[in-house]
Amino acid sequence: MKRFEVIGLNIMQIHSLYDVLFAMKPLPEQMRNELDQKEFIQCVDLKLESSHYLHRQILLNAGQIAENIYFLESGFARGYYYNQEKGKEQTVCLWDAASIITEPNSFFKREKSELHIEVMPGSRLKSISRQKLTEVYEEFPFAEIFNKCLILQYVSYQTQRTNDLIGLSGWERYLEMLRRYPQIEQKVSKEIIASYLGITPQSLSRLLKVNGHP
Repeated sequence: MKRFEVIGLNIMQIHSLYDVLFAMKPLPEQMRNELDQKEFIQCVDLKLESSHYLHRQILLNAGQIAENIYFLESGFARGYYYNQEKGKEQTVCLWDAASIITEPNSFFKREKSELHIEVMPGSRLKSISRQKLTEVYEEFPFAEIFNKCLILQYVSYQTQRTNDLIGLSGWERYLEMLRRYPQIEQKVSKEIIASYLGITPQSLSRLLKVNGHP
């Protein structure tokens, strides 16, 4: 099952970045050719950087311009807004392994981000800068179709996310979250989970007490 999450493709099995990219639709005709795929992979591999995070780490702060796109090889990450007046964080997106991560408006439009992006301990990522991605597109112009794919899937995710918040109860949102993100409770805190569900930690505790843990 493939799913996009600002920008994030969550796949239950272990997949490489290229498994995810070549699974996008519509895939350019040139990218279906095995030789072209190999040349594209060789080009991108030379421009990717690897990182491993032992502790929680902010990848992007609100007010900054997103300069990188990340691929989450393993681990977990989240995107959140911070309400200065209330002094509270509001988690709006979650990324599991095999997700492509950035703040698209900031990255593609070079606007200051309103979103914070945080990676969880033990996560491994690949990243590519805006400049190096531009170099890839100069060599493989047809690969820019990936931008369109990412944006379309981002819009699709945001629509589903809005529908969940409007149409599902707190408990239904919790069950849907568990379906999408298996073992999430081992990866992030109860506070982050409650924030993502749009409820307080106390309300989450009450839901679990009344309904029992699934």
